[in-house]
Amino acid sequence: MKKITLTFFIYMLSMGLFAQTYSTGMVTLNAIGGGNLGMSAQIDVTSDMVTLTLIGPSTGWLGIGFNNTSMADSGDVVIFDGTNLTDRNFVGFGTEPLLDGQQDWTVTSNTVDAGIRTVVGRRVRDTGDADDYVFSATAQSLNLVYARKISDFSIGYHGGGSCGTVMSSFTLGSKEFDLDSFKLYPNPATNNYTSIELPQNINNGIVKIYDTLGRLVMKQEVSTDASLINTSNLKSGSYLFVLRTEYGNATKNMIIN
Repeated sequence: MKKITLTFFIYMLSMGLFAQTYSTGMVTLNAIGGGNLGMSAQIDVTSDMVTLTLIGPSTGWLGIGFNNTSMADSGDVVIFDGTNLTDRNFVGFGTEPLLDGQQDWTVTSNTVDAGIRTVVGRRVRDTGDADDYVFSATAQSLNLVYARKISDFSIGYHGGGSCGTVMSSFTLGSKEFDLDSFKLYPNPATNNYTSIELPQNINNGIVKIYDTLGRLVMKQEVSTDASLINTSNLKSGSYLFVLRTEYGNATKNMIIN
């Protein structure tokens, strides 16, 4: 019974706790023909959320559309209007994209430095709104269409040489890690302490230890400077070690002798 319980618990952890992020990285957005727009963007996608980072001149609006090759196409677009990331849809070239009835983007950061704005917004990956593009939480390629206006924030024609398109690829985020990069030793443990080796680029985290019934028996913060775990109060047997970090989670079985 205990073995079945632990196996089910490990399965539930693997289904629900491993958070992977797919990212375009920071993409330079040039004008058609190669002109410099002074604009860039990054899109990060997890199983639940999309985070958009948009960088460009602070004196006007910034816009980017998803899964489009032209502003003449119908499709999802978001425009920063100086305050909000407005959720819109293309309705044809030269026509102001229409506001969606459902506004899904939330601005989480908006900073200006030396005339350059960096705005960060989030929304759920699948909003349930037919007007919104559903991002895939896997490696993929995505066409982006974009524009900016440097003179003011009135949403309208941006002027010649102020737009472009690019195909961007999503890959697994550089700070993701897999099971093998999280190490516990010695295993089986033969003394009162167990050492943990954190994955590359991960500086800290929290270890939670569960017994075969899925009960939390120990919790400890760990870092690259403090990686010893005192297991002297644990009875002999099998345990599940769960390492939780801001970039994801990993698990290991541990035997205490």
